[in-house]
Amino acid sequence: MHDSGIKFSKTACYPNGRLTCSAVALVVCDLPAARHLSCLAGVSSHFYCSTCDCYHKSTYGRVDFKNWTPRDRDKLRAYAEQWRDAATSAEHEALFKAHGVRYSELWRLPYWDPSRQLVIDPMHCLLEGLVPHHTRNLLGLTLKSTASASTPLTFSYNFGEVPSGTMTTKEMTQVSTIQALLLSQMIIPDEEACFNKLKDSLFHKNIGPLKYICNNLGCVLQKTGRMFKIDYVKALLEWRRGKPLTAPIEEPQFGTAEVLGRIRDIIRDASVPTWLGSVPSDFGDASAGTLKADERRSLITVYLPIALVSLWGAGTSHASDELSVRLRSVLDHTMELVCAVYLACTRTMTARRANTYRSYISGYVGKLKEIHPTFALRPNHHASFHLYDFLLLFRPTHSWCPCQNTERAKWANIFSGELENTMLCSYIKAARLHCWLTRTDCPPTIQECRALFDKVYAPKGAPDPSQELAEDPMDDIVQVPDSAMISTVPEDLYALIRRRTAVLRVSLKFDGIVYCRASTHMGNSQIFFYPNRDKSLTPVAASIKYIYGTLTGELLFAVQRHLLLDNNRTIDPFSMYPDFPAKLYLTNIQSHLEKVKVSWVVSHFVQWAVSDSHIVILSLSRD
Repeated sequence: MHDSGIKFSKTACYPNGRLTCSAVALVVCDLPAARHLSCLAGVSSHFYCSTCDCYHKSTYGRVDFKNWTPRDRDKLRAYAEQWRDAATSAEHEALFKAHGVRYSELWRLPYWDPSRQLVIDPMHCLLEGLVPHHTRNLLGLTLKSTASASTPLTFSYNFGEVPSGTMTTKEMTQVSTIQALLLSQMIIPDEEACFNKLKDSLFHKNIGPLKYICNNLGCVLQKTGRMFKIDYVKALLEWRRGKPLTAPIEEPQFGTAEVLGRIRDIIRDASVPTWLGSVPSDFGDASAGTLKADERRSLITVYLPIALVSLWGAGTSHASDELSVRLRSVLDHTMELVCAVYLACTRTMTARRANTYRSYISGYVGKLKEIHPTFALRPNHHASFHLYDFLLLFRPTHSWCPCQNTERAKWANIFSGELENTMLCSYIKAARLHCWLTRTDCPPTIQECRALFDKVYAPKGAPDPSQELAEDPMDDIVQVPDSAMISTVPEDLYALIRRRTAVLRVSLKFDGIVYCRASTHMGNSQIFFYPNRDKSLTPVAASIKYIYGTLTGELLFAVQRHLLLDNNRTIDPFSMYPDFPAKLYLTNIQSHLEKVKVSWVVSHFVQWAVSDSHIVILSLSRD
């Protein structure tokens, strides 16, 4: 298709036909769907990575990314064609166990390369993978009604990496199972009953994995000569007797009522712009349901870090020094994930920013077993490293990362359930209706319905059509609408513009963003701006008090700056995390007004009162 193309005999715009050329640039989906589509072994197998040659589930926690080599496309193609040409199902099974590859129709494309085109994106890997795992499982930020049960480990032990090609897939799986058995807690009151149960479980494993783990642990066998399975089992039991039966120190509960309460307070009380994705006010409860990707992004980049830094950051006090150190280490570890997600979701990507992202992910994954020793690593922890490769290949993720609804619609023609078919049909009907309403030859009667559709089905956070908004301009100047009325100017605005009357507006729209005065909507009035549009200066946080028209017909903001914190008197706990753009400010703002053009604005910001005298301000710039 990308060489000779396909000739369509007739299209809507070309009645005489049209030659089209197309190619598959990339495939974006979650890890299970990617394996299904490409016919590679699933993520729960030892061939868990489609991008590099890392092998065996025991290597999930590797952080030596400089030593990873990309999977060879030619070898993968050869393995797939061997599987295709195999004569029997037994040969198919043997080849798949050896290489983790089946034949896919995508291999008919001469340029197909899974290691570069089967991409890993931040929505699936981070927002729907690492973020819920960290908030629910590691921090425990959910009530018992929604918590997932997990069997804690007694202690942590690094068994090392199993050499590739030394065992069959079944034996490799048994190695992981035996390792988990040796680390599990002995919860039966009778100690001998515990070891008898462990003995029975080990005895059902093959002798090869048992022998390998005995050698790996340096177990001393009780006899010489020919060895049987029971000899290796006894050696492993003796090794296990020298380890603690239960976890010596109970993990502190991070998801306490205080932490959940603080998150909910910030969700309820923080001033945010209308376009920012919301998080349920009852977050952590079963009634909140499952968060969507956009809600998780708001949670991990806004609400959660503000809550944890305000509770556990520098300058906070706790019951003991040990608890203070423990909570600070958990906070620092969490902030590495926060900063990584923040960088991955920005709308400008550079090599430096991608390297910083990988540095945070390396620190997060590398310290996971140290900070949370009883929790196991997952395939997404490894996959998050490879997001770096695709950030360099395709740059900002918003240009190639799909929205969830579109993805569900794409897969509806494969998994043809009733729900999926309904979604797909509704999606197509809506697209056709939208196209029809925008056509110039649409009947006037139908055109009148468009206003009703816009009012009823407008996206969340969109301005009310009944409100008068200054028209979104094509250049950097917003003009006063012709229908605008002149009003009397308040005294503080008069001191700035030296006119007794002017056009005063409630809000305006610029580059698709709605800005309001503070008395109308506090969240939409909070802005960062460059003074005189000088980008060499640090952006200034301010609040819009008035939106007024000049004598030349241009709409400007009259703003009040937020007062900076005196760092010599007060510790700013957010300053410890330079890639998280939050700072403490004083609650007071400047009394005098200053002029700001709308083109000087950088972004909105989130504001939350930490105390009566201090607020935290978080920039929402995604550039």
